[in-house]
Amino acid sequence: MTLKIYNTLERRKKVFEPSDINRVSMYVCGPTVYNYISIGNTRPVVVFNMVRNYLEYKGYAVDYVQNITDIEDKIIGKAKQEGVSYQEITGRYIEAFQNDLKNLKISGFKSMPLATETIPQIIEIIKRIIENGFAYVSDGNVYFEVKKFPAYGKLSGQRIEEMKHQDAGEEGKKDHIDFTLWKKAKAGEPSWESPWGRGRPGWHIECSAMSTSLLSRSIDIHGGGLDLVFPHHENEIAQSEAAYPGKTFVKYWLHNGMIEVKEEKMSKSDGLKKEWILKNCLKKYNHNSIKMFILSTHYRSPLEFSDSKLIEAKKAVNRISNTLRNMRFLFQQQEPAGVEPELEEIASAGKKEFIAAMDDDLNSARALGAIFEMIKKINMLIQAQGFSNSQAVSAGLREAQVMILELTGVLGFDLKDEMGAQEDEGRLDKAEVEEMIAERQKARKEKDYKKADSIRQKLERQGIILEDRKEGTIWKYRGKDDV
Repeated sequence: MTLKIYNTLERRKKVFEPSDINRVSMYVCGPTVYNYISIGNTRPVVVFNMVRNYLEYKGYAVDYVQNITDIEDKIIGKAKQEGVSYQEITGRYIEAFQNDLKNLKISGFKSMPLATETIPQIIEIIKRIIENGFAYVSDGNVYFEVKKFPAYGKLSGQRIEEMKHQDAGEEGKKDHIDFTLWKKAKAGEPSWESPWGRGRPGWHIECSAMSTSLLSRSIDIHGGGLDLVFPHHENEIAQSEAAYPGKTFVKYWLHNGMIEVKEEKMSKSDGLKKEWILKNCLKKYNHNSIKMFILSTHYRSPLEFSDSKLIEAKKAVNRISNTLRNMRFLFQQQEPAGVEPELEEIASAGKKEFIAAMDDDLNSARALGAIFEMIKKINMLIQAQGFSNSQAVSAGLREAQVMILELTGVLGFDLKDEMGAQEDEGRLDKAEVEEMIAERQKARKEKDYKKADSIRQKLERQGIILEDRKEGTIWKYRGKDDV
């Protein structure tokens, strides 16, 4: 099957053909660290983690860079408001963002550069733009001259004659639509030495410098939220292609839709509500539930935030993990021999549909549908009247479980915790739990229900949840999502 992705630049799906047949370069705009990230900021983090995972699943090596903007007007404003240095603000929220990534179980970046660590590269690319005739210096500021770049507007579809002011309040521009590459230092604000005097970079140039210096001058995939198309990504194209004429800056532009609350975009600039902040969401819902909430909708579509939708996502994760536990319970009862053909067909068909969905513009919603269809068919089989757990069935269940874990892993889920595979220090170990379950089953057979209830309660106090099924009693360690 052939992967096709929607390229914002061409406004159509295209067969994915990276510059290198074996390796993909991918750059995604990260957060501006002046506040905690919201569930809205989390969407691109989860989406492009999925994109990277699927590309690797297809056999590509992926160089994935996500920047952190640690110098920008909002950061300086927050520092002034609190009466602290800008480094104190950025240090606080960089640490918070890194903790969020850890709690989401997302990692594997080639680099996560800071804008302030890339000042020499930023100055170098600005010099190239000036030398190539696309920018000018005005009283210590450097501006990009938009009308000198004929292709300006090709990503967003904006027409130059209809554009409003960029960088309102800046003086000395030739045209109101010109944008800032380098800002002249103001008293009390952070600044660096440059050929044009002390100052700091404009927001847009930071990403051009980081992406071209850490990846290449022509990137395969550039991603971010739909709100970045204009002016940020439009300006990145102009800057980068002006600095390196003849080079296409990005082959494929991918943009995720916004997360909204009753038609209101979730924005840090407008002030975050407590329930929107990711670290607060993670206190109620674990990483799998948040990923399920985000990935159950196609990445380009808008997504409405609500507690009820997160509850639905949590239940969906539980449906998968409950089935995986039931399967494990059954295949542990038999020595595998051969494979039940029906289970083999369920797993094979599910994988085929999963890949078809992902190859069609990374349709995670449809891919999850393929996984849930597998689970539905497996549950119908093992819960059918007259079900017999043969050696071939056990082998088939084992293979199907491996397949489900593989495909959910591609999307970014980590279901080990959900399955009770990780035993925290101080908990009863597997042998102790099963010994107590056997004792409880004996008590139930002898109709000593008081003793059976006592054992269940003791296990619950130890964080063990029991589920009595016709095949026997299965158990798991209580997770964050169990209520």
